[in-house]
Amino acid sequence: MPRIHGCAPRTGRTTAPRTLPGALALFVALALAARPAPAEEVLPDKEEGDLNAGLDPAPASLDRSTPRRAWGTFLASCGDGRSDLGAHLLNLGDVARSDRRVLGPVLARQLCEVLRATGQLALAEGLDDTPLGPLAEERPRNIAVVARVRPTDAGRAEELWLRRIKDRVGGGRSVWLLTRQTVSRIAPWFRALVRKEVGRRPVEVVNRGLGALPAGLAPRTPRDAIQTFVGLAARGKLGDAAHLLDLSQLPEAEQRERGRRLARRLAAVLKRVHPGSYSRVSNDPAGAPERDVPFDEEVVASASLDAGSVQIRLARHPLTRGEPVWLVSAATTAEIDALYERHGYGWVGDHLPLVFVGWQLAGVQLWQWLGLALFLGGAFLVGYLVSLVTRKLLLRLSGLTSWRWDDLLVARIGSPLTLALAALALALALPVLALAKGPHELLRSGCKLTGLLALGWVLVRIVDVIGDQAFGYFKERKDDMGMAMVPVARKILKPIIAAIVLVVALQNVGMNVSGLLAGLGIAGLAISLAGKNTIENLFGSLIIAFDRPFKLGDTIKVGELQGTVEDLGLRSTRVRTVERTLVTIPNAQLADSRVENLSRRDRMRLFAKLGVRYETAPDQLRLIVDETKRYLLAHPRVWQESFSVRFVGYGESTLDLEVACYIATADWGEFTGIREAILLDLGSILERAGTQLGFSSRALYMTKTGGLDAKKAKQASAVVRERGERGELCLPEIPDAVRAALRPPPASAP
Repeated sequence: MPRIHGCAPRTGRTTAPRTLPGALALFVALALAARPAPAEEVLPDKEEGDLNAGLDPAPASLDRSTPRRAWGTFLASCGDGRSDLGAHLLNLGDVARSDRRVLGPVLARQLCEVLRATGQLALAEGLDDTPLGPLAEERPRNIAVVARVRPTDAGRAEELWLRRIKDRVGGGRSVWLLTRQTVSRIAPWFRALVRKEVGRRPVEVVNRGLGALPAGLAPRTPRDAIQTFVGLAARGKLGDAAHLLDLSQLPEAEQRERGRRLARRLAAVLKRVHPGSYSRVSNDPAGAPERDVPFDEEVVASASLDAGSVQIRLARHPLTRGEPVWLVSAATTAEIDALYERHGYGWVGDHLPLVFVGWQLAGVQLWQWLGLALFLGGAFLVGYLVSLVTRKLLLRLSGLTSWRWDDLLVARIGSPLTLALAALALALALPVLALAKGPHELLRSGCKLTGLLALGWVLVRIVDVIGDQAFGYFKERKDDMGMAMVPVARKILKPIIAAIVLVVALQNVGMNVSGLLAGLGIAGLAISLAGKNTIENLFGSLIIAFDRPFKLGDTIKVGELQGTVEDLGLRSTRVRTVERTLVTIPNAQLADSRVENLSRRDRMRLFAKLGVRYETAPDQLRLIVDETKRYLLAHPRVWQESFSVRFVGYGESTLDLEVACYIATADWGEFTGIREAILLDLGSILERAGTQLGFSSRALYMTKTGGLDAKKAKQASAVVRERGERGELCLPEIPDAVRAALRPPPASAP
C-alpha cells in the first residue's frame, strides 16, 4: 500500500495499559477508531467559491464522481488532445484565479506528455469505482494513487494522487481531482522527463564561499524560505540569512561579507514593499504554478524600480544530500542594491544597530520614531525662525503704507504662520525618514491638514483685524449701532470660515466630504425648520444693521410703543419705555414694523386749533390771523420756510383757526417749553383783538355780562383797515415787505 502524505501508517500494535483509567481510555479510543465514518466525510479543502473558478464552465457530461471515472476522463482527454477538458480534472487552488484559464490547459497537456513518456497513458486497473473511493478499516481514505513517476534515475518514485473534495457550487456533490501537490509537480516532471533539461546547480556550489548550510536551515517550501529569511534578518543573524541568497554572481571570497550586506538590504526592502505576511506564498515543496514564471521559481513580492517594476523571486535548488531547498533567485540578488536605493533607508539602514531598524511600532521603526520626534521639534523651530524673519519683512513693507490694518494683521499672524511653516518643513523632511507608504501618507496628510487649518486661522485673524478697525471707525463717528453690530458680524463670520476651511481641508487630505456635506445640509434643514423664528430674528438683526433705522440711545416709536433703544442683539432689541419698563422686541418683528425714529427729527411740529366765540367780527378774525402770522414770522425758533395760520371754518360753537409750524429743535424738553410760550402768546393776541376762546359746548346767554369788548372791536376794525390800505395786512398771505421787516436772523438747527 502506498504511503499517503499526512497520514501515519498503522502498525496494528498496542501497548497494554498499566492502570484502569488508561485501559478505559484505550477502549474508548479503539471504539471510536473502529466506528465507520459518515458516507459524506470529505477531507477539508481551501477552495473558495466555485470549484476551479476562472476556467470555462465544465461540460455537463464530465464525470468526476469516482476515482476510476475521473482518471479515465483525464486519460481520454490526453488521447483526444482535449487539454481544456483535462484542466477540469486538476485542483488549481494554488494557481492565481486570473491565470487558471491559461495555465490549466498547459498543465493538463504537460501531464499527458509526462504520462506518455513514462508509458502510463492507459486506464489504470484496480481503481475504485465508488463515490467514496478506497477504504481503510472501513473508513474512506479520500485519496487514490493513480500513477507513479521517477523524475531521475537516482531519485525515488513520486505518486500522482486523486482527492475527493466537495463542489460547493455544483450542489455540494463530491468530485475527484488531482491534488494540488500533484499539480505543483507537473512542471518539474515535464522538464526532467520530457525535455530532459538539467536542473539548477546545488546550493553547495552556488554559495561555496559561505561554507556548509547551517544545521536546520533548509527551507523546503517557498513560504518557509521567505519567512525564515525575514526572521533571521530581524534577529540580526545576517550570516545565516545570507545562506538563503543565490550568490553565484559574486566571487567566492566576497560572498561572506557582501552576502551579509545584501541580506540586510533585502530585509529592509521587503519591509517597505511587503509589510504584511506571506500566507499567500505557496507552502508546497514544488511551489505553485504561475504564469510567465519558471516552474522552479516563486514570486513573493513586487517592487517598483525605475520606470517599471521587478519581481522578488525564490528559486528551487537541489542539495547534494537531501531534498531541494528554496533560495532568493540570482536575478533578484543582482537587483538588491538597486532596490535598496529606491526603497531602502540609505546610510542609516546600512550602519545603525539592528535594534533601531528591527523594532517597530505601527509600521514605524525605532530610528524613524526618534527621527520623527527630532524632525517635529526642528520643524517648529524652523517655522518660528522663518515666521519671525517673514513678519519683520512684512512689517517693513506695511510701514510704507498709510493704512494701519496691515500692521495689525502682520502682528497677529505670528502663531498661524509659524504653524503653517512648521507643517511645510516637516512635509519636506519626511522623505529622509523613508517611512512605509501607510505612515508616510498619514503624516503627509496630517501636514497638509495642519497647513490648511493654519490658513483658516489666518482668515479668522483677518476677521478680527477688520472687526477692530470697523469698531474704531464707528467709535470715532459715535455710531453706537455700528459698534454693536461688529461683534455680531464676528460671531457669524468666524463659524462660517471655520466650517468652509474644515471641509476644504478634509477634502484635500483624501476624505470623501460628500457625505459630510449631505449630513450638514440635512442638519441645516432640520435646524432651520426647528429654529425658524430664531433664523428670522438673525436675518432681522442683519437687516437692521445694514438699513440702520436707529442706533443705541435713539428714541423710537413702534406702533403704540415708544422708548429709548438700550441694546441690539442677534435675536432681539431692548427698548426702555417712558414708564421705565424694559420691552424686548424680536428683530424679525422690528424689521417688518413701521419704526419712527424720534431722535432723528431736525425740527418738531407744533399744531394748535383755536376756536373763538361767534360774536367775533370778521375784522377781529383778520386781525387775529394777521397778528399771529406776524408773531410767528418774528419768532426766532420758528422754522420760517413753512408755517400756516388759517381760518378754517365755522364750528358748532366756535369760529375755528388752525396754527401749524415747525420749531427748530430736536430736544423734546425744549420743544415743550417753546410750545408753551407760543400758546400763551396766542392767547394774548386774542385778548388784544377783543375776543375770547369759545366754549366747547352750547350755552344760553341770559345777560350781556361777559360779552365782547365793543371798544376793542372798533379798534381792531381800524387797525385792519389801516393795514389793508398800506398793503401790510397778512391776508391771505404775508406781504414781502412785512416778511422782510419781521423775519428774525436764521436759527441753526441742533
